[in-house]
Amino acid sequence: MMEYLIKSMLCLVLLLLFHKLFLQQEVLHRFNRFYLLGAVVFSFLIPLYVVEVEPEEPIVISEATVFEPQVFQSEYEVPVQPFDSPSVKVQASKAFPWSEVLLGGYLLVSLIFLIRFFRNIRILFNQIHRNVTVTFKGYPVVLLEENTLPYSFLKFIFVSKNAYESGEFSDEIFQHELTHVKEGHSWDVLFIELLLIPFWFHPGLYFAKQAIRLNHEFIADQVALKSTSIQAYQRLLLSMTLTNPHNSLVSSLNFSLTKKRLEMMKKKSNPIFKWVKIFVLIPVLGVMVYVFSEKVTAQQELEKLAQNELLSSTEIDQDFTLKSDGSFVYQDENYQLSQLPGILEGLDKEKSIINIIADSEVKMGVIQDFQRVLRETGVNKVKYQSSTGEIELDATKVVKLGPIVNNWDRDKYYKNATFFVENESGEFEEKTYQMLSEQEKKMLAPPPPPPKKSSPLTEEFESWKNSKNFALWLNGTAISNDKLNQMKSEDIVYFHSSFVHTNARSEKFPQEHQVNLFNHEGYEKFYGGESGFSDPLTKDDSLYLYPSKNEISRRKPLVKEAKSAVSLYQEMNDKYEKLRKAEPHFIQRSEEEKYNLEALFSELGSLYFRIPLELKGTVKRPTHPFAPYLKLEADGKVYYKLAEDLTAEEKSQLPPPPPATKDKVEAYQQLFLKYEWIRMEGRKYSNKSQEERAYMYELYNGMQEQFMAMNPIQRRQVKRVNYPFIPMNENGQLTFKVVDELTPEQRAFAGC
Repeated sequence: MMEYLIKSMLCLVLLLLFHKLFLQQEVLHRFNRFYLLGAVVFSFLIPLYVVEVEPEEPIVISEATVFEPQVFQSEYEVPVQPFDSPSVKVQASKAFPWSEVLLGGYLLVSLIFLIRFFRNIRILFNQIHRNVTVTFKGYPVVLLEENTLPYSFLKFIFVSKNAYESGEFSDEIFQHELTHVKEGHSWDVLFIELLLIPFWFHPGLYFAKQAIRLNHEFIADQVALKSTSIQAYQRLLLSMTLTNPHNSLVSSLNFSLTKKRLEMMKKKSNPIFKWVKIFVLIPVLGVMVYVFSEKVTAQQELEKLAQNELLSSTEIDQDFTLKSDGSFVYQDENYQLSQLPGILEGLDKEKSIINIIADSEVKMGVIQDFQRVLRETGVNKVKYQSSTGEIELDATKVVKLGPIVNNWDRDKYYKNATFFVENESGEFEEKTYQMLSEQEKKMLAPPPPPPKKSSPLTEEFESWKNSKNFALWLNGTAISNDKLNQMKSEDIVYFHSSFVHTNARSEKFPQEHQVNLFNHEGYEKFYGGESGFSDPLTKDDSLYLYPSKNEISRRKPLVKEAKSAVSLYQEMNDKYEKLRKAEPHFIQRSEEEKYNLEALFSELGSLYFRIPLELKGTVKRPTHPFAPYLKLEADGKVYYKLAEDLTAEEKSQLPPPPPATKDKVEAYQQLFLKYEWIRMEGRKYSNKSQEERAYMYELYNGMQEQFMAMNPIQRRQVKRVNYPFIPMNENGQLTFKVVDELTPEQRAFAGC
C-alpha cells in the first residue's frame, strides 16, 4: 500500500511539473482544465496498471568459486564443559503501539477535513437562505450584507449588497463569475476537496488544487475580456483589494491576482507550439505508465499457469449421458433425473467436472432440466460433448454452468425456419437456414432458455392479496386474490408482474398491476422439458434479417421507401374514409363497430407519423371517426356533442386550437412554447401520462404543418423539434412510448 501511495504521489507531481513547464504558459486553458483533472485521476490508476516484462538473466556462479565452510580445531582447544547456572528471568519490554497511534492520528485528521468540508458547504447554503436572492440577467445572485468581493458556488453568484445597489457590480465582473457558473468550476474544486479528506497527506493534491483554481481564473478572464479592454479590466481587478472569502469551495474574483495572471491576459500562443507540446505529452504518458506501473515478469506468469495446470490435473471427469426420455446413464447404469441429486452428493464437487454427453435427439428442455439440478446442488464445473461428434468443443475447456449456447443448439433450433434477408438494393431474398452465411447466422439469438425458478418473498406474496392493486393469474387462468389464502409463497415456483397503463386497463381488470403465477405443475406445463418452450422453429416461423443494420424482426416490413409509405397510407385512408362515411354515423353504431373503426384510425395515425416531413404535405391527416362531433368524458363515461352544443365547462376540457394568425413564424413560436413547456415539465419523458404525450403529439403535428407552410427565410427563424415518443397501435388504441418501453418486436417494427 505504501509503495502504491508513493508511486501515485510521484506520478501526480511529475504530471503537474509537465503542466507548469510546458502547458501553463500557453493559451490552452480549457485543455489544461481537463488535463489537470485527468492527471489527478490517472495518478491513482497508473500504479495499478500491470506491465509484463522479460525476466532478467540469472547470474551463474561456476563451481570453482563456491566456497565450502571449513572448521578448524586447535590442538590446544579445551572442550567446553557444561555448567549449571541460576535461571535468570528477563522481562521483555512491551513494544509501543505505533501502528495504532498512527492509524488513530490519520483517522483524526481525516475527520477534521471531513468536518471542514461539510462546514464550508453549510456556510454557503446558510448565506443563500439568510440573504436576499435576486435574478440578474437570468441567473441567481445572492446579495450579502458584508462587504466582500464577488464569488460563485455552483449556480449562485455572491456579491455585496452595497456593490450591487451602487452599480459597482459591472458587466465584466458578472461575466467573470458567470463563466465559473456555466462551466461548472465548483465541481472541479469539490472533487479535489473530497479527495483531500482521505488523502490529506498527498502534496500533489494541494498543488493540483492550486493549478486548477488558477486555470479557472484564466478561463473566466478570457471570457470577461471579450466585452472590455485588457487595461480597463486589469485596473478593475487591482482596484478590488478587499479580503478574499475564507471558503475553499468558492471561485473568488481576485484568486492568485499575481503578475502571472495579469500577463496571461495579454498572452497569445503560437498554434504550432501548442500542438507540439500536446503531442510531446503522449510519449511522456507512455514513459510514466511504464515506470510507475506494476511489473510482472513473464516467468511469474508461466509459474502461475504451471500451478493452475498442476491443480487442474487433480480434477476428475464424471460422464453423464443424457437420453431423449429425460433419463441418463452414469457408470453404465440407468438413472432417472430425480436420482441425480443423490449421485451428486457423493461426489467431490471441488474436483469433479460434470461431462454432459448428448446427441441430436435430446431436446433442449431435457438438457436444461439437467442443468437446473446441477445448479441447485452447487455444481458449476461442466463440459459439453456430443455422442455423434456434432458438438466441436475443446475437450480441455471447462466452462461455468449456464445456458448452453453453441452452434449445435443454434443449428437445431433454426434449421426449419424461413428467412428473408435484405440485400444491398433493399429487396428481400428467401433463404433456408443452410443457405445463410456465417455472418448472418451469427446475427441469430441463442435458443431461449426457460426462466429460472424463484419463489416470492413473504411480504410480496401477502401484498398480492390486495384486489384493488393486483390482478392475478395462476398457470394462465385468472383467479381471485382470496385464492392466495389457500396457498403458501413456497407453492409459487415462478412469477412475473407488470404495470398496466391507464389506457390499457379494462372494466374486468382495472388494477394497476398484473401478476402471473406458476406453481410446479404450471411451470412444467409452460416451461418444462415437455412444454415445447424451447422446441425448434418450424417452416411457418419467418424471420427478417437486415445485415446492414445487424437487426432481426419477426414482423414483415410494411414500408420500404418513402413513396410506398405514402401510397400505403393513401390506400388505407381511402378504405378508412369509406367505412367512416357509411351509414349510420359512428356515434350510432355498435360498440364492436366503434372499436374496429377506432383501431383503424389509430393504425392510420401511426402510418401518418412515419411519412417523411417533406411528403406530409401531399396527404391529408386522418379524420377522427366521430367527426364532426367532439369526444368528451364525464364521470367515467364517454359521450359525443357538436361544437355549437357545448357548454362553457365542456369547452374548457378541449385542447386549445392552433393560433389563428397570418404570421406563420409567430404561430409556430406559440406552438413551440407550449410544446417545450410540456416537454421540459418533469424532465423525464417516461413519467409523462398518455394524455400529455397525445397533447404533445397534436402540438408537434401542428408545428410540422406550420413549418411546411413557411418559406425558406421564415424556416431559418424557427427551431425544429423532435417528438420523443413513438406512436404505436395497441389493442385498437393509439399509444405513445419511449424506446425503453418498447418490446423487441415493436422496436424492430418502428426501426429503432
